[in-house]
Amino acid sequence: MSNPKVIEHLRQVEIFLGLVDSELLKVSTLCRGLKVAAGKTIFREGDSGNEIFIILEGSVRVMINTRNADGTFSPSTINLLYPRQCFGEMILLNSAARSATIEAVDPTTLIVMQEHDFRQLCESDPRIGYVVIRNLAQDLAFKLRSSNLLLRGQIRWQHDELGKIHSSS
Repeated sequence: MSNPKVIEHLRQVEIFLGLVDSELLKVSTLCRGLKVAAGKTIFREGDSGNEIFIILEGSVRVMINTRNADGTFSPSTINLLYPRQCFGEMILLNSAARSATIEAVDPTTLIVMQEHDFRQLCESDPRIGYVVIRNLAQDLAFKLRSSNLLLRGQIRWQHDELGKIHSSS
């Protein structure tokens, strides 16, 4: 999938910010395209996986299974991701099971890279590895903060803290 158009797209991807064109060219040789229909699940929470996905066009919903009041579980949306964002990237940090379910919201075009190939590239070119891991850490910190805000709101709502705050004003 290595071509100037792919390099232009990679240049705008958050985890690749700071890489120069020659480094992006190396990354692009690992890429393949994947088209996903709206509503299709890309992977499920708990699945094993070894691929990193970058959104080229479209959007995806990030969902986790949450417990309902009656003890059953249902999917809850925790984030929406758009072009230039990635998912499945935690595979670069550990090989644990997928932490969420990802579903295409719109017809979505993805760039896909195998973790093993990308890890080998980072080992052979440590600057690529450093830049990507630094950007990945920033991206994951942002996602964690967003999830924490959502969780805090949910906990306050469940414990009627918001009602207590409102009634005491």
